[in-house]
Amino acid sequence: MKIKFGTDGVRGEAGHWPIEEDAGERIGRAAAMLAFSTGGNRVVVGRDTRPSGPALEEAVVRGVLAQGADCLRAGMTPTSAVSVAVDAQLAAAGVMITASHNAAKDNGFKLVGRGGRKLDDNGISIFEAWLEGCPEPTQIGVNHDGSGRVLDAWTQAMGRCLAGASLLRGKRIAVDLANGAALALRPWLETLDGVEWVFRGAGEGVINDGVGSEHPEGLAALVIEQRCDAGLAVDGDADRCVLVDEKGQRIAGDALTWLLCRHMGATDLVVTVMSNGALEPLLPGVRVLRTPVGDRHLREAMDAQGILLGAEESGHVLFDDFAAGDGLLTGLRTLIAAWSGHNTISAAVAPFKSLPRELSKLRVGSRPVLAGVAEVQAAIAKSTAELGEHGRVFLRYSGTEPVLRLLVEGQDAHRVAAEMVYLRDVCQVALPQAGLL
Repeated sequence: MKIKFGTDGVRGEAGHWPIEEDAGERIGRAAAMLAFSTGGNRVVVGRDTRPSGPALEEAVVRGVLAQGADCLRAGMTPTSAVSVAVDAQLAAAGVMITASHNAAKDNGFKLVGRGGRKLDDNGISIFEAWLEGCPEPTQIGVNHDGSGRVLDAWTQAMGRCLAGASLLRGKRIAVDLANGAALALRPWLETLDGVEWVFRGAGEGVINDGVGSEHPEGLAALVIEQRCDAGLAVDGDADRCVLVDEKGQRIAGDALTWLLCRHMGATDLVVTVMSNGALEPLLPGVRVLRTPVGDRHLREAMDAQGILLGAEESGHVLFDDFAAGDGLLTGLRTLIAAWSGHNTISAAVAPFKSLPRELSKLRVGSRPVLAGVAEVQAAIAKSTAELGEHGRVFLRYSGTEPVLRLLVEGQDAHRVAAEMVYLRDVCQVALPQAGLL
């Protein structure tokens, strides 16, 4: 069976194709070919803390070695460390075994290519061709234990990026490690001078099970209970961040983006189509570019145009001076930005006011091109006009489910809600086998 990679690799329930050992071995072989194609011969392999991780790791390693490449085994480590290792030329390609914020029963594979970047569309097509068959190898690769070297590279990269870390001294900060890959980073956190850490999801339970960025309510309660100055949570592979302020209130991902952009003095910003429309009016003088969903698209735009900052509303943030999204880097840089001009996090983000929005989805039986469905296009035009200035409507098919996703945004919450009802009604009639979820 074929293995198809999406914008962020492939994932699904462990033990079911393609999250199986046979597929893992094929991915390892293809990763070896990816390394060879960039002039190298070493692949770094990492994983998070899922029960299925070790067996899938062994499978990927077998594939890498069988195809004739060397393997640098990072063991349990965050996705960003795999990217940093490739960027630091410890390896020419990387495979991260993770399902990110998904439940522990799931797992997946993420790919890292030249410069620690995810593959573009052409790179994915070539990789998928290798999955169907690789050239006969002429040798067997060598297996290397690289956990220490990979974490050292990550630590050095973080050290170069934390200017202003003195503002963290004397602060009490709650951190939710999601019982995931960020566990490997706890010793580094504890070396930061003068910071008092209060940990949650620090290895006492199952990855993402009631902990981490998908469950910020636990972090919020901890911040209040322990009288912390702020709290941050990462997901299972530690590439995204959710922040709560000193009152236990979650900070919207786009507010975090707004704060970072202002603090960095950025004149350009890349976000996805899902980020709130309040960014443009609240960042006068900043050119805001919007890309399709997925951090890969953010990085491509950043690299092409020399832009310093890219962010998804989920808290997945990319900086030009770090190879990949990293939840701890995002959280710490945001706290530094907040405390550089305000006594509290809540005061720092108070000026950011999100536009009211409604999100919904419909089950669909097929996926006709929306631009060709006249009824839908007319409804979008009508709703956009009704929403007024800064109002917008965005419809897209899910990349992983038989679902149409709808976004309606505008300055008046009642009008936004009414237009969502209208658009859902139109889509249910105009699209084949569309139904409520």
